[in-house]
Amino acid sequence: MSRRAFLLLPLAGCGVLPLAGCGFEPLHAPRAGGVPGAPGDARLAEELAAVRVANIPERNGQVMRRNLERRLEGDRAGAEARYELRAAVFFTSELLGYRRDGAISRVRLLATVQWVLTTRDDPPVIVARNQARTLDAYNIPDLQFFAADISREDMERRLIEELSDQVYLGVVAAMRRRVAAA
Repeated sequence: MSRRAFLLLPLAGCGVLPLAGCGFEPLHAPRAGGVPGAPGDARLAEELAAVRVANIPERNGQVMRRNLERRLEGDRAGAEARYELRAAVFFTSELLGYRRDGAISRVRLLATVQWVLTTRDDPPVIVARNQARTLDAYNIPDLQFFAADISREDMERRLIEELSDQVYLGVVAAMRRRVAAA
């Protein structure tokens, strides 16, 4: 097989032809009887819409909560709450670069979120728990304080979006296992 044909192979059909037969299936692929645009079948979409995201402190936590609520509810806003997702976001900074005068020129942030998905029963039952991490960095230009603030805010936005994606995928995987077991 030519190199070009091998590179174009994943574009044929559903895009996962090389993985056919190994049990792999894309997380967001519609299944038989599935709802177009929903991650999986209608039952899974119902279960995801039933997840309520608890308050997450500080501005970045509010942004993460809004991202998660939007993705979990989908087009099923107002579904009865049967699960609760709690998350805590932590940041650790590391100084990477210094100028000759000793001023800091580059900072890296490691963002971590620890999350737990429980039922809303009394007592609650843990459905899944995990943590997600990501990192990013920004430069601090000479005498451009607003540029440094904008760079930091943009970096924090990217970190929160990445963490939100990781938590969402973890919740989808846990709910997919739960729906399959039912």
